[in-house]
Amino acid sequence: MRATKEADLNIALLRYVAQCLEEGDLDGLTHLGLDRADAEAVAALVFADLNHLSSSRFPLLHRAAINRDLLRRLIEHVRQLRELKAVRDELLALDAPHGMMHHFFGMDSTEYAERGRALGVIRLTGRPGEPREDEEAAIWKAYEGLAEDRDEALTPEDYLNLHKATRVPLRTLWMRIQRWLAEGPSSNRRNESARR
Repeated sequence: MRATKEADLNIALLRYVAQCLEEGDLDGLTHLGLDRADAEAVAALVFADLNHLSSSRFPLLHRAAINRDLLRRLIEHVRQLRELKAVRDELLALDAPHGMMHHFFGMDSTEYAERGRALGVIRLTGRPGEPREDEEAAIWKAYEGLAEDRDEALTPEDYLNLHKATRVPLRTLWMRIQRWLAEGPSSNRRNESARR
């Protein structure tokens, strides 16, 4: 028999009911308007019975409504995850250091190496070079512009923007900014004054 969207929904519902019974999830059954006796009746069906019920063109579910608020939140959540993964991959493609990727994405060294290989990234070896005086001034100016707009720490997107604004390698950016953060705000102001 040709599959229909109703049959697909029926298969999913019957599986859900059987799983609720197996796990003792009476709330799940109640949510569907069923009780334990209904679930036990489903569990007693043989394969041929399930096959016939699941191929029915009549949907088992009536007057059910999808939780639209939850659906929208889930869609927004996966959209944000997709965007974050795109930022992660862009940072990796620009040879972001492992420390940065661990800090923002919790990547261990194995995942860092594997994802880099998947993206075809050729890693630089050794410590990042110290920024030239003009690069450090550019980093400070761009960093100061981002940092003074808010109290929060920089985001992965901020590091991409800093890189695009300064053209300084991400490894050097990360190293320099981490040093400034370790030195504290008074040192940052001192550094700023010295550069003017």
